[in-house]
Amino acid sequence: MRPRALLRRHAALGDVEAPGPRPLPPPGPLVRWARPLLLPVSSVIRAAAAEPVLSLTYDDGPHPRQTPELLDVLAEHGARVTFFVLTDRAREHPRLVGRLLAAGHEVAVHGTDHARLADLPAADAVRRLRRARDVLQDVAGRPVHLYRPTYGALTVTTALAAGVLGLTPVLWSAWGLDWVDAPAQDVVGRVVGALHPGAIVLLHETTDDQETLGSGTAPRFSRADVARGVLAGMRAQGYASVPVGELLERYPAVRAVSLARWAGPVRRAGRVRPS
Repeated sequence: MRPRALLRRHAALGDVEAPGPRPLPPPGPLVRWARPLLLPVSSVIRAAAAEPVLSLTYDDGPHPRQTPELLDVLAEHGARVTFFVLTDRAREHPRLVGRLLAAGHEVAVHGTDHARLADLPAADAVRRLRRARDVLQDVAGRPVHLYRPTYGALTVTTALAAGVLGLTPVLWSAWGLDWVDAPAQDVVGRVVGALHPGAIVLLHETTDDQETLGSGTAPRFSRADVARGVLAGMRAQGYASVPVGELLERYPAVRAVSLARWAGPVRRAGRVRPS
């Protein structure tokens, strides 16, 4: 999916157009009027960067085989990324978490497991999110500040809870469709073709969630091979990867709300400065 296709599913918030994959129209009157109400339930989808810098992000780890291989490739290319981890797995593999932190990468919350919090009662969802944050901070030995909801499904309740817990929801503006089995070069081509300044790129350390797979085959390609191809493509275009937290320190965040859950017919886009 091209980044523009993803952005059609969101109403971005703001007054000034941000650099991105394609020009987007300014927000309409309804979005401008509702912005103070929508900001607390919005997600970061990319950064308003003009330079060739972006964030590669990896979900669903750590994985005892794929994560070390991936870390080796990232080190070879001097790339730093954000890992949105499942905290049950982080607790099982604390040395891997320590290794990725020592290499200059960032850890952030994806969930305790891959359950869809949007389908749970509000109290249960908030409890699980708090537990995930606390477990990851304990394993990492440092505060964590970012949260990517499983399946990208953010509700008003979980968005507000994330804010109270000091977590900023982060989605993405490009992806490799790497939860579907395909040749590694196909995944690489999708990612490289979707690169844009300030992109937040969705990738995975592993994919074994049955809801994601459906009746399909689990991906058999090497995540390290995909990373190697993506990084080569980035280098050819002059791109560098930094963790999401660092990207958002350098540039204003482009935030959006999901039309499917909150915004009904609102369809216009733009930029909001970091709150």
